[in-house]
Amino acid sequence: MKYQLTNCEIEQLLDNVFQTTPKEGIVVDKKCVSECWTLWDEIRDEPFGLLINCKNSFSLSFEGRRDISKHPLQQKTAIFCDNIVELERKFRTTAQLGETMGHSLDNCKMFSSRDYAIKWLSDI
Repeated sequence: MKYQLTNCEIEQLLDNVFQTTPKEGIVVDKKCVSECWTLWDEIRDEPFGLLINCKNSFSLSFEGRRDISKHPLQQKTAIFCDNIVELERKFRTTAQLGETMGHSLDNCKMFSSRDYAIKWLSDI
């Protein structure tokens, strides 16, 4: 099942694993995260894992960074990018912010292999 949102596409990969792919050039901000939360509230009542696919170029606002993995049912977040340098550049500050805001880094990991990311997420 695929869901088209304003700034991203969300695809259900497994019963409890979803992938979001932000559109090229967008800024993931509070409004974008809020739209995703509305979808989660409509379609989920059990915990899930989220794979953020970084195949497109996008950026994150402060609020987007802060809130992207805070939905109550979102148990794990995997960030996938096949370019490890780009992955580290894009999300290093997200990890630092997560620590500052009290997020558990055990539940948020970066991957350069999509298959490994999905396998890790499926163990909820």
